[in-house]
Amino acid sequence: MPNKTGTIHIKWIRSGIGFTRKQKEIVRSIGLHRLNQVVERPDTAQFHGLVAKVSHLVEVVDPPVAPAWTELPEYKIVPAEPAVAAQPPSGAAEKTPAEGTADAEPQAAAPARKKTAGKSRETASSAKGSEKPKRKTAPAKPAASGRKESTSRKGKQ
Repeated sequence: MPNKTGTIHIKWIRSGIGFTRKQKEIVRSIGLHRLNQVVERPDTAQFHGLVAKVSHLVEVVDPPVAPAWTELPEYKIVPAEPAVAAQPPSGAAEKTPAEGTADAEPQAAAPARKKTAGKSRETASSAKGSEKPKRKTAPAKPAASGRKESTSRKGKQ
C-alpha cells in the first residue's frame, strides 16, 4: 500500500523454513531479519518484483503509527533560577579576596570520614572474639617407598 512519500512498508509474516534457499535470500535482500519486522523501502518496480516473488512470506502494510505516549517527554527540564547573592550587612567590614577564600574552603569541603567508625568496628569484632575458624590441614602422608604408584592403563596391567 504505497503512501505519498514514495515508500512502501514490507512486513515479514511467515518463516522461510521449508522454502527454497533463493526465497530466503530474497527476504534477506529486502532487509528483513526477524519475523514481524517491518522495513521501509522505496516504491520502485524492483521492490514490487521482490515482494511478488515471496508474496507468501511477506506483505505490504500501512506505515506503523507511533503510539501517542512516545510524543510526550519523560521529564521536563526546567532551567534553574538564578540565585540571588547574599549581600553582607552594610556595617560589616569587607574581607580581602585571600581572606574570603581561606574562610570559604572549610565550609565548601566535603566532611571527612570519621576515623572513630573504623576503630569501633575493629574493637567490636575483637570484643566478640568471633574470628573465622582456621582451615584444618590434611594429615601428612607417610614417606613414600622407593616404588612408584602405578596408574591404571587400558589393556595393560
